[in-house]
Amino acid sequence: MDIVTFKDFSWRYAGYRGWTLSNINLSIKKGEFIGIIGKIGSGRTTFCSSMLGLIPHFYPGLMEGEIIVDGVNVEKTSISELSTRVGLAFQSPANQLTGAGTTIEEELAFGLQNLGIPYKEMHKKVRDMLKLIGLEHFGKRSPFELSGGQQQKVAIASVLIMNPKILVLDEPTSQLDPLGTEQVFDMVKKLSKKGITIIMSTNNINYLSKFADRIVLFDNKIVKVDTPDKILTDVELLREHALTHSDITEVSIRLKKMGLYNKELLVDFDDLKKVIEGLIK
Repeated sequence: MDIVTFKDFSWRYAGYRGWTLSNINLSIKKGEFIGIIGKIGSGRTTFCSSMLGLIPHFYPGLMEGEIIVDGVNVEKTSISELSTRVGLAFQSPANQLTGAGTTIEEELAFGLQNLGIPYKEMHKKVRDMLKLIGLEHFGKRSPFELSGGQQQKVAIASVLIMNPKILVLDEPTSQLDPLGTEQVFDMVKKLSKKGITIIMSTNNINYLSKFADRIVLFDNKIVKVDTPDKILTDVELLREHALTHSDITEVSIRLKKMGLYNKELLVDFDDLKKVIEGLIK
C-alpha cells in the first residue's frame, strides 16, 4: 500500500528561472525506508519539505503536478493537518528544539500539551519515548547539556512523539561526529523495525546501505531508483552526479585490481569483513 505518491511533481522557487525539482514520479510504500542522495542543490531538501506542505504553503513558488500523503492532497491540505501525518526533522537540532521547557521531559511533552493530552497519558508517552531513544536516565536534564548526537535524538523524538505515520529526516547527521551519527542511525534502525515509514536525505552511504530498502538518486530530477547495492556500488553513476562511493566499495575495487576478489562490488561492512576473513584463511 502506497503512503506517499508524487505525480508529475515539479517545483520552482519564486524569483528563479529553473526548476528545483522537475517531473518527479515516485511511490513510497507504508513501512519502507527510503534513502535520498544527491549533490548539494539537487533538490533533496525541497523534496523533504514538500511532504509536510512547506512547499507550496510556506515557500512561494510555482508548483505543477500533485503529491498525495496518507490519502490527502498536499496542495489542498493545511500544514497543521499534514503535521499529524508527517514528522520532519531538520539538519540541526538547534532548529528543532523549542526551549519551551527546562528538561528533556518538558521538551518532549510540549507538542502533546498543545494537543490537550491528559497528564497520565502524556507522562507515559514521554517515558516510553525516552526509553526508545536510550535516554531514560536523562529526562530531568536540559537538552542543551547533551552531546550533538543526543540532542538530535531528542529533536527526532519530539517529532516522533506526535505519532506521525511518516518520518522525514533531512540530513540529520550532517553536523554530528561519528559517535553522534552512530547514535542517530541506531535510533532510526529501531523505528524502521517498528514499521514507521522513513524517508532520509543523507549522503552517508555507509549507513544507508545497512538500512534503506531503496535509494533515490536526485539531480533536480529522479536519476535512478533501486536497491542500495545497485546504486551505491555504481561508481560511474555516483561520480557523474558529483557523489563519492564508500570506503568499503573502494576496498573491494582494490581487491579486484589485486586479483583477490572477483565478485560484485561491496557496500556493506559485514560483507567486506567476510571477504577479508576468507582471504586470511
